[in-house]
Amino acid sequence: MSVLAKLVIVPALLALVKSEFPFELEEDLEFQPPITRSNDPNSYRLPDEFDPTHCDIEVTPYFETAPAGKEPFTFDGEAIHYLKPKKDGLSSIILQDNVKRVTGVTLTTANGVPVLLHDTNPLERIRQYFFLKINLRDGTTLVNDQEYVLHISYIGNINETPLTRGMFRGSYKDSNGRVRWYAGTHLQPTHGRQLFPCFDEPGFKSTYNISVIRPAHFAKTFSNMEIAETIEMGDRVKEIFNRTPRMSAYLISILISEDFTVIADNKNVTHPYRIIARSTAVNQGKYALEVGPPLTEWFDNYLGIKYYDMEPGLKNDQVASPDWASGATENWGLVSYREVRLLCEDGETNALDKMYIGTITAHELAHKWFGNYITAKWWDNVWVNEGFASYFEHFAMHEVDRSLELEAQFNIMYLQSALSADSSASTRALRHTVNSPTEVTGHFSGISYSKGASLLLMLKHYISETNFKKALNRVLSERAFHAAVPEDVYAAFKYATTGDTVVGNIDIEDFIKYWVDQPGSPVLDVHVNMETGLIELSQERFFISPSAKPTEQVWPIPLTYTFGSQPNWNDLNPTHLMWKKTDQIQKAPGQEWVIFNVQQKGLYRVNYDENNWRMLARALKENVTSIHQLNRAQIVDDVFAFMRSERMPFKLGFEVIDFLKDDGNYYSWYPATTGLNWYRNRFLHMPEVLAVYDEVLFEFLGTVIAEVGYDYVDGEPLTKTLNRLFVLSFACNIGHAECVENAVQKFKAMRAGGTPVNPNLRRHVFCAGLREGTYDDWRWLYERRLNSNNQGDEVAMLRALGCSSDEKAINEFLDMVLSDKVKAQDRANALTWLYAGSRGNAKVALQYLKKNINAFRDAVILPASFNSVLSNIAAYLDEEGLEDMEAWLNSVQGTLPEYNVGLSAIASARSSMKWGTDRADEILEAVGHGAAHTIVPTVTLLLSTLVALMLR
Repeated sequence: MSVLAKLVIVPALLALVKSEFPFELEEDLEFQPPITRSNDPNSYRLPDEFDPTHCDIEVTPYFETAPAGKEPFTFDGEAIHYLKPKKDGLSSIILQDNVKRVTGVTLTTANGVPVLLHDTNPLERIRQYFFLKINLRDGTTLVNDQEYVLHISYIGNINETPLTRGMFRGSYKDSNGRVRWYAGTHLQPTHGRQLFPCFDEPGFKSTYNISVIRPAHFAKTFSNMEIAETIEMGDRVKEIFNRTPRMSAYLISILISEDFTVIADNKNVTHPYRIIARSTAVNQGKYALEVGPPLTEWFDNYLGIKYYDMEPGLKNDQVASPDWASGATENWGLVSYREVRLLCEDGETNALDKMYIGTITAHELAHKWFGNYITAKWWDNVWVNEGFASYFEHFAMHEVDRSLELEAQFNIMYLQSALSADSSASTRALRHTVNSPTEVTGHFSGISYSKGASLLLMLKHYISETNFKKALNRVLSERAFHAAVPEDVYAAFKYATTGDTVVGNIDIEDFIKYWVDQPGSPVLDVHVNMETGLIELSQERFFISPSAKPTEQVWPIPLTYTFGSQPNWNDLNPTHLMWKKTDQIQKAPGQEWVIFNVQQKGLYRVNYDENNWRMLARALKENVTSIHQLNRAQIVDDVFAFMRSERMPFKLGFEVIDFLKDDGNYYSWYPATTGLNWYRNRFLHMPEVLAVYDEVLFEFLGTVIAEVGYDYVDGEPLTKTLNRLFVLSFACNIGHAECVENAVQKFKAMRAGGTPVNPNLRRHVFCAGLREGTYDDWRWLYERRLNSNNQGDEVAMLRALGCSSDEKAINEFLDMVLSDKVKAQDRANALTWLYAGSRGNAKVALQYLKKNINAFRDAVILPASFNSVLSNIAAYLDEEGLEDMEAWLNSVQGTLPEYNVGLSAIASARSSMKWGTDRADEILEAVGHGAAHTIVPTVTLLLSTLVALMLR
């Protein structure tokens, strides 16, 4: 045998026994801790006793070096509230407060007449519920609708990281390597009380005048409005800002820095739009400026309310923060983003991150109308804010740049995500009661974002876009500068559709309520009698767990469908509304497939009888493009869900998705990699099974890899670039020999001669290069990351640094993650990238964790993040590793508060392994590779062949 033939066969044989972890671990837009409930459902809520009409806020920050009598990284604060009681007889004022210390409180009438406080108990700080209660002197009460002035002096903290929100500090190095400090605010959802004692609920709205007394050597401060007046004060400068619109406290935004500056500006006096960032990012704001103004104009026209006309003096600044807890936050006039979600650098930013700059800008701009102009009255209806913003992030940006195909991408990125999140028995409804800060934060979840947006898409197609726009304009006009509840939204849609022939006699309010108030989403079961043409339909709640108890829930489902004899993929207007458990539709008799939910615009899954599934499978194998790309994506996602939930036999399921072997389409492969990988993860503890399953995956990947290729081509469609990014990451991670070889060659060429790797290829190239490389290779990329000036590229390298299986590299990676070399917001993700990077990494990380548990806890900061550290590490251990983790947990049971979290994670990991063990034979039989008991001899033979080849 020739040497070339040996070189071809050997990597292929090695790939059969190689096992790596899942490839895709994306960060969340918002941190989502688990929901817990307090015993008293009203204990965290303010009484609705005052209307806070206005507030003056003054902040004096102290950084590393503080004057005598002041603490570093604190600030002095003054808050002057103008408020009116809503009833007579009130003898106290309750606000929310989480500042460091309250130093003084006075209360007067609007005319300056003092209102005396209680002699012995003027202030109560009820820290458990974040209340500041101001008690009046015995016998003194307030007068209904009379204005009072409440003056509070206090000291606040400039928190160490953005994860604790409030006012936080961050740092970065300028072009001379000097550390530069800044302080920003992140107050959503319940952290206004860290900036100042306030009415920190979205239903309370005030206007604000903000003043900052900053160090004189610092740059100009940015806030919601422009600076109205600047006063020199020796070594400090006082900046007084114009009055804000009437808004909720969480929308206040302040940025105090040494050298943040405007890096891009549209120079439009009447419609100003600027990009603000650290001075070393001056060339990275161009793309954000290109998309922002056209998006704002599109919203103006679509919603019928112009942004710059909402309030005199409004500006539209977007600021990139090196440290930020979420993707972005919609503060009025000064929107804050994580750098990777706003800054774009040619040659460094990949197409996915660039696309996200557009979509997240659209999301935050949509909040100007849905969130700022009108606001959900309380966080139990956060979907009113986030559902609309998530809907528009795709559909507004699609209108600005149709080459991004965001209308179609919505299906695979949001609608299918909503169906997945909704399939759990423990999922929450869009509207459900939350009270404590932990509960509130937990409601910023995939349900509020993706399901809320998907409901709006379905609603638009049901009532028509004309009526949809009419309803949105109505609710915005009716509730301008006020809080809104879902009933306001329902009433607007009723107004827009009254007398409309499309909706007819349907109660649109009830229609929306069914989807908002019920948890879960339905599956539509379709049975077709080909002889008579009768289609029998039934619906029930879809659960991913086959052991979940069925419910009697029903939803109003707008139905669209098409037939094999005359497929119509463009008529997306529902012809039937199914509002009961069962229904029937009559079509012409004949042997032809039927598809429901055309282009998947409805928020439901579809399961057909076996005959219809087989007809679809044949049609797809004969001509894959005979079925619309979005319905192919729907089929892939549904089939994997039905197999998991035991609604569909594995043999039928894999027969249906066999068309993927002939389909290189992005929309088919986005859900396919997720589905195929889910099964693969259940076989990681079974190397013999995994080897055979990977051979199946390589067969599936043949056509799509041939279509996307291994190199980026200038001018190619975005969806081809994204398809390559995801598919090659998947392929290289499972050991696809050609993918790995190509990636390693690119990595070596970059390291040897500086040949750049296109940013759209770096995810898999960097990872494969380090997984197959040496410690020196790892160290080289480590140093390259430290010198990066682009956060997107820096995070890509951080992800790749977790791919090495070198023990020295792993330990240095962990040292790095627990230090300030990794931003606080990236640490939890970085740890998961390490566990996922190579098969044995979690074991090494567990040994490190045992010795450094407190350092881990301090590094990830939030308790929920540390819980995820334990949960994730268990998910990537084999049985030997789980036994080691279990023994360690038992040894520290008395000193580890998270002991039960760790045990639960171990049980979950073992359950996942058992699932794979119990079903391996059936799945391998379904994919045509025989039962698992045949695998060991096969692998033994392959290894023997390998040894023989090596010895010749």
